[in-house]
Amino acid sequence: MNLLNDAWIPVIRRGTPKRVLIRPYEITEGIDVDPFCSIDAKRPDFKSSYLQFLIGIIQTVMTPQDEVEWVRLFCKPPSKEQLFHSMQKDQRYFDLIGDEISFMQEPNLNAGRKPIANLLIESPGENTLEQNTDHFVKRDRVKGMCEACTAASLYTLNTNAPEGGAGIRTSLRGGGPLTVVIIPDGYNTAYDTLWHLVWLNVLIAKDLERTNCTLSLQDSAAKFPWAGDIRISKGKGTETTAKHIHPFQTYWGMPRRTKLNTSEVTQGTCDVCGTENTMLYQSYESLPYGLNYGEGIIHPLSPYYSDKDGLKLPVHPQPGGFTYRHWPLYIMTNSSTNPRPITLQVIDKRLKDLEKMKVIFGIRVKVFGYDMKTMKARCWYESMMPYWLIPEENREELVEFANRLAEAASAIAKNTSNAVKESWLDSNSKARGDLSYLENEIWSSTESEYYRQIHVLEEMLCQENNTHQSVFEEWVWYLNRISLQTFDTYAEQVSLDSGKTKSGVPRVVQARNDLIWNNTGKKVREKILGLPAREMNSKKEDR
Repeated sequence: MNLLNDAWIPVIRRGTPKRVLIRPYEITEGIDVDPFCSIDAKRPDFKSSYLQFLIGIIQTVMTPQDEVEWVRLFCKPPSKEQLFHSMQKDQRYFDLIGDEISFMQEPNLNAGRKPIANLLIESPGENTLEQNTDHFVKRDRVKGMCEACTAASLYTLNTNAPEGGAGIRTSLRGGGPLTVVIIPDGYNTAYDTLWHLVWLNVLIAKDLERTNCTLSLQDSAAKFPWAGDIRISKGKGTETTAKHIHPFQTYWGMPRRTKLNTSEVTQGTCDVCGTENTMLYQSYESLPYGLNYGEGIIHPLSPYYSDKDGLKLPVHPQPGGFTYRHWPLYIMTNSSTNPRPITLQVIDKRLKDLEKMKVIFGIRVKVFGYDMKTMKARCWYESMMPYWLIPEENREELVEFANRLAEAASAIAKNTSNAVKESWLDSNSKARGDLSYLENEIWSSTESEYYRQIHVLEEMLCQENNTHQSVFEEWVWYLNRISLQTFDTYAEQVSLDSGKTKSGVPRVVQARNDLIWNNTGKKVREKILGLPAREMNSKKEDR
């Protein structure tokens, strides 16, 4: 199987919602009649990997030289014949099992056998199996994988590689990175295709410099690490930094040393996608001390932040996922200390170029990734977020407003969680528990209203209308209403006959009154939003 010349990418057409497999160069086939519009994978992490694979291969084989070429290929996509021709020069690096070079594998690897399921990130590790603690993700669920799913798992593992013990290296962006991709907003169907989805995330030549990697490197192994000798990372001075790789390798990072076992291939039903296949892989070999990616490398599809020493580190999903509280910082801010993904740093210019061509087009952003805790995948998160082409003179102020709205929501979400806890437990209780799900409920319940208010603020700024305080005022009372609704839902679960001095109805009433006071009090109104103090005849201070 060759990943450039064989059909393995699962997609659906706009007019025919039937899953089909295509070759990468076929993504523009029928684009003017019945285009491929989306990827249709059985697993969400595979879906993201197929997309990143397509972005990576298009970026690698046909990087546009300038903005003019980018706009031209956006408006008039290349034919599948043109894409085929572009990909052929690199096709030998994409044999799943090759004579000398195999995709994301190390040749002549002589190591212990591992079940093929271990290529899946959520599969229980060796310690888990030995201790019989695979309670939620069971062993032996996947015994055989077809060629397409095996290739997808190799790419997914190397792209998201978590920690795994001594010498088990994480991905080029660390364990479980957050990925941000630009997608069409869907309103202009002519450009709502798989090609345009991929092309929106492709950089022009000069933007590749932002990765900090070495553009002058032409060795194939600088682009595809499996094309040459693997940089074994055992000992000092073996770290792989930006100076060792070409920018293309950011899409093809390979921290894990693996080799598929071809001696145990069988036929039957793939345990991942459910298709019948004559090539089911059952095991692979693996060794530690693969590529140890270090300082300076910036991946085009991830946001970064600066640590106390000024080092740029990739952002990772955290419990609760990626909500609108992250939107101002990682999606909209132009900041040197918290840089957005490179693709977002340049998209405004691309959209303006399209406007000049009379192309009416809008975008959204999709964020996704694994929330990892050391070696364990706790959860897969996905979020869809809006994106607006904001005049640069208004961007800083709008981002400030957006941050203040999100900060107010964060405070009120915390207030709600604390109030529910107070209604459930009397003051003498030492019971503890994680009520973060209550805060997440506030975030999800208020998301659409948040973006509506941001849109109102944007229009105010464009009209030089300085009445943002009215939006802030409306936001406070909206959040308070949602907070009280959430509180009332969960407070109903309180036992009303506990016999305590401060229990039952009195405790609930007190907790609710405190919640209103704190939601509309000094911290939220004055400190966060800069609103005038509320008019209440009370000497009670905010908690």
